[in-house]
Amino acid sequence: MLTATLLTDFGLADTFIAQMKGVMLSINPEVNIVDITHLIEPYNIRHGAVALGMSYKYFPEGTIHIAVVDPGVGSNRRGIVVDDGRYIFIGPDNGLFSVIYAENKYAQNKVTVYEITDKRCYRNPTGVTFHGRDVFAPTAALISNGLRPEEVGPPIVDYQSFDIIPPSKAGDNTITGEVLYIDRFGNIITNITAAFITGCGFKLNGRLVSLKENYAQGQDGQLHALINSDGYLELFIKQGSAGLNLRSGVKTGARITVELSD
Repeated sequence: MLTATLLTDFGLADTFIAQMKGVMLSINPEVNIVDITHLIEPYNIRHGAVALGMSYKYFPEGTIHIAVVDPGVGSNRRGIVVDDGRYIFIGPDNGLFSVIYAENKYAQNKVTVYEITDKRCYRNPTGVTFHGRDVFAPTAALISNGLRPEEVGPPIVDYQSFDIIPPSKAGDNTITGEVLYIDRFGNIITNITAAFITGCGFKLNGRLVSLKENYAQGQDGQLHALINSDGYLELFIKQGSAGLNLRSGVKTGARITVELSD
């Protein structure tokens, strides 16, 4: 049974997700549909790209990942299918798959991107406001039924992508990275990995932050850090919100600088 995932900024109050699933199941009743999240910040393409990048690799190879964060729906932005030889990604060509491109480039894996032009991939009629239902869902279902990615349309090389800036170290003590994600608990996940962190603490904007092994070691109301299960430096407040505590300038994509303590 082939698996297809859904990641969107649609929220949970409306019927958008159900409509997409209904279209997919009408084409292939056997497809196994898994929700990654539908609570991406509205219109925040970078947030969607990071969430997809943190999730896709935990699914079996062959999984089809549908991602829809699409503020340009109805415009001349293209719909695309991305094939990296292990997974298929389907959605708008607006940078939403930037993390996928970057990871495959780093690993020297070939990625092929196809523009969705085949009429079989479009519901009739096709609405101008809901390509998740009318283009991406049927395309995914058809591929799950055996349609090859190269059959959806021509390959393109000018697909949209934004820069994924890796963490960097200046001198012996200063590390610069960026905020990847702020989860629903207010924990701030950065792209700074464990390899950059030495000692038991650092300064963030002049504020001392101690490094803990787990959340339980934190002191109530105080900002701490740990290396999370994905290997990234994460800022947290025990049973509180680091995101709210550091609300000024802290958002997905924000640059963050830490100064290692002696």
